[in-house]
Amino acid sequence: MKKLLFLLLVFCMSSLLNSCDGNKSGETASDGIKTISLPDAIGKERIVKLSEVAKSIQYIPLETSDSSLLGDISRPILEDGVFYVIISKGFNQNEYRMYHFDGRFKGKLGTIGRAKGELPQIEHFSLSFDPVTRNPMIYSINKLIEYDKDGNFIKEVYAPIDEGGNFRSFKLHKVGESYISMVSDMMANKFGVISFNSNKEIIAESPVGIVTGKKDENKSGEDVAGNEESMTISIGGVMTNSVVIISRHPTLYPYKTGFRFVADNGTEIYSLDEKLNTTTHYILDFGKYKRPVKATEDEWNRSIILVAGFTCESENNLFLTYNFGQNEPNGYTPPLVSALYDIKNEELILLKRDNPEMRGFKNDLDNGAPFWPVHISNEGEMIMSLSAAKFIELSEKYDSPEMKRVAATLTEESNPVMVVVKL
Repeated sequence: MKKLLFLLLVFCMSSLLNSCDGNKSGETASDGIKTISLPDAIGKERIVKLSEVAKSIQYIPLETSDSSLLGDISRPILEDGVFYVIISKGFNQNEYRMYHFDGRFKGKLGTIGRAKGELPQIEHFSLSFDPVTRNPMIYSINKLIEYDKDGNFIKEVYAPIDEGGNFRSFKLHKVGESYISMVSDMMANKFGVISFNSNKEIIAESPVGIVTGKKDENKSGEDVAGNEESMTISIGGVMTNSVVIISRHPTLYPYKTGFRFVADNGTEIYSLDEKLNTTTHYILDFGKYKRPVKATEDEWNRSIILVAGFTCESENNLFLTYNFGQNEPNGYTPPLVSALYDIKNEELILLKRDNPEMRGFKNDLDNGAPFWPVHISNEGEMIMSLSAAKFIELSEKYDSPEMKRVAATLTEESNPVMVVVKL
């Protein structure tokens, strides 16, 4: 094959993490880190009932009108009784819309533009919340804007990035009273993370000096700059000369009033404080199914990876999604397999599908369609969305009186239905 012409580098958090030897599920390290063993769970898969983790379910159709028309949505967010959904209106023309818990349209969030209080663009997964006030915030290209709960502008904060330089900030979120952002200068292959305050003053950098240029006298130049082994090398996978190059950037998911990070290698889940101190919570052990960074085609086919972007966590459970690829042990429905990690009992359960076309829990609460969360609110509400057409189809297949009642109010052109499950 021709030599790879373009290789996109992304920030790697591995240098912030201590390497840990894999333990079996059920064993907890002395420092409180829990190890989740995938090999231990394979062969013990079962159908898990929704009543094992939840107590109620309800279906909320979002209002359909000219001003609120959505189409299909995949990753809604529910916080403080408001649904937030993002829709695409063209290149870099995404738009957030808000709906009351009863489904009524509440308004739009964020305005695209260059003036104060406006965003140069609105990206997917750019919405977060103030850890104290729970006000919504959107980041875009070195800027984070905070709104009140009605979507009115409150303030904007800029990352301490020289606009004339090549650095760009991304994944910008508030942690405590400070802010954390990943930064990249792809022209110079520099990637890192910084924390700063509202006055654009840097509190901490990793690697040290990534933005300020200062050197850490306690580290060698190689340690500060990072080394080849600690850098991921592409988003997704690229085949070159029979070797598959695979990597990921760290993925964030909300947990309570903060965030968890899934490491770029998909084997650790951790958190960061404002001084960039790392606390590792989970080690994900793949055993023989672990995919090498540089994998042959055969190694690629035999590997299983974590789909980090689907991760959710509640007080008692961790909701994981594995891509089994071409592995089909014990009758799984490939490629995506849902997994429930019971935090208290330290047990990983791989879920068999009640419906081959839908992964998740068997809905025994009202005999409706299977359920799997895409978001868990700060109040412990799990949600997923179904298009109106899909909801109508499922209402005919399952024996849920409530699904049938709601479906009778819809047409295939209606806005999606929010499925809300209370833990």
